[in-house]
Amino acid sequence: IEPFEWLLLAVFAGWFLVAYVFVFMATLPSLRFKEGFVVQTTATAINNSLPAGGAIALPITYSQFLSWGFTPGAVTAALLTAGVWDQLARQALPVLAVAIIAIMGEAVWWMWLVSIVGVISVGIWIGVLTVILRSESAAVGFGRWLSRIVNWFMKKLHRDPVDMVQATLQFRNNVLHVAEHRWKVITAATVANHASMAALFVVSLRAVGVSTDDVSTPWVVLAFALGRLLVMIPVSPGGLGLVDLGFIGLLTLGWGNGANADVLSAGVLLYRGLSYLPPIVAGLGSWVFWRVNRSWRQDWQVERRGEVATG
Repeated sequence: IEPFEWLLLAVFAGWFLVAYVFVFMATLPSLRFKEGFVVQTTATAINNSLPAGGAIALPITYSQFLSWGFTPGAVTAALLTAGVWDQLARQALPVLAVAIIAIMGEAVWWMWLVSIVGVISVGIWIGVLTVILRSESAAVGFGRWLSRIVNWFMKKLHRDPVDMVQATLQFRNNVLHVAEHRWKVITAATVANHASMAALFVVSLRAVGVSTDDVSTPWVVLAFALGRLLVMIPVSPGGLGLVDLGFIGLLTLGWGNGANADVLSAGVLLYRGLSYLPPIVAGLGSWVFWRVNRSWRQDWQVERRGEVATG
């Protein structure tokens, strides 16, 4: 790899490291970059280090946001909105890649199946979200259903019952505000985030010698998009191993002149090293900094950052 290619890889790896911070900033108004960087790198470090790390990262993420004065409702609304947009982009990317491959005349039957499933999945996500957000009665019904479940556990714990209807309406109001007034910037930030991941994957493969004659860029993006879906199977931290095999297998299908497993593996491992290790190092430092630095702590019950007034 030439020095210029290392520089290019470093630039794309840096973009990859900070891209999701802007998604947080888009969904949670008044969030500062340094706060977003700390919470993002900490969560990514946990996800990359522990099996099913998301379950461990989530309460830490909440703790960090609350320590800066954001209300639980605002944080929940932001995380849900960011998650929905992320899933939409995650499922739309393979469809886009297949469309470009079809235009190039290289599409095969299973790609059309992927496209159909992707379109249906995106449609369901949008439909469910629209129904919930447009109907206050549906939100009230969900709050009552949630109250029954929560209060069943509260009864077992010998605690007083809680009313989840008002909390649900506040949550819905926050989500509506974020989705209605910031959907453009959220969409732009989400697209930039997914573009950063796909670009780093493409550049990593090109740096080790996988040319466009070997595997076209749309096929590389398709392999990346489909391989990332395996991350949702929590068999290892960050899908390590399983996702890599998926990347290599899909890239082999697109190899033009006979698959070279060694070169493909080198490219995938380079991508993994650049996308996997730096967030762990940065996340560890972020977590220590958050624990030690008390100067930016705020009481969320007083500050109530990110909250939208009901009514």
